[in-house]
Amino acid sequence: MGETSLLSCGEVRKQLPSFLNDAVDSHTAQQMRWHFGRCKECRMIVRSAIETFRQFFPEKRTANPLYKTHAA
Repeated sequence: MGETSLLSCGEVRKQLPSFLNDAVDSHTAQQMRWHFGRCKECRMIVRSAIETFRQFFPEKRTANPLYKTHAA
């Protein structure tokens, strides 16, 4: 794993609102994306949150944070 520390499901869910608002640092965002790629339940939660946001705020067309890359 190198320097990548693992975030628990609880840590990921606690930071989800900040992640969706692009308010986490790039390292944390990378860890969260890694977690979503391996945790089916958390992936379902974040996808549901993104879809809900899009339904209620269709005028806000932002990039999907699951696939966003941050410059180092």
